[in-house]
Amino acid sequence: MSDEHKDSSHPVLAIIGKIFIFAIPASLVVMLGLVGVAFLGGSGVEVVEASAKPAPVAAAAESSAIPAAEPVVAAASPAAAGAGPNVSQMQLGKAAYATCAACHGPDGAGLKAGPMLMAPSLHGSELLLGDVDAALLIILKGIAKEGMDYMGMMASLGAGLDDEKMAAVLTYTRNSWGNSAPAITVEEAAAARAKFADVNAPAGVRRAEIQAIVDAHK
Repeated sequence: MSDEHKDSSHPVLAIIGKIFIFAIPASLVVMLGLVGVAFLGGSGVEVVEASAKPAPVAAAAESSAIPAAEPVVAAASPAAAGAGPNVSQMQLGKAAYATCAACHGPDGAGLKAGPMLMAPSLHGSELLLGDVDAALLIILKGIAKEGMDYMGMMASLGAGLDDEKMAAVLTYTRNSWGNSAPAITVEEAAAARAKFADVNAPAGVRRAEIQAIVDAHK
């Protein structure tokens, strides 16, 4: 009896055991799968939304970005004829002025000799900035020494300066130290040399006669 009972019960128990062995893991797999799907589904929505958000922001930033300003390049416009001196003439005039600086000073204010000046200041000088022919006459013939207002005297520089240098040194002094006046051309210097050639003033012209001489040679 006992042997038959054992034989008859063994197959049933075996089947139940097999069902238990496969059912439990299967159910666990199904449950884990459902949890995983739910989790991934929820997290997937968040990930997609998080990754989708920067795109509109970037697009908005690009659309609202202010374009970089282009560099402004100043156009170099040529100076009008007669408006002012050119660089090369000013450089030549500055070199030629080295002789004049011995009395007028490197700054054109007049070189000091104790309490006195060697020569008058060229800053705002009416003779320098006024009539072009008056300035050229002074360079060509000099100014006679008539007193002791200044220690030095304005000597004739006509023989030491050609027309180009004469025009340049006057242009330089007429446009330095705050002075401003039209440039003097080589043609004007040559014309003045020719028309003042008959002025006989070996010791220089008298200051009071400068304008009268200029007017007489117009």
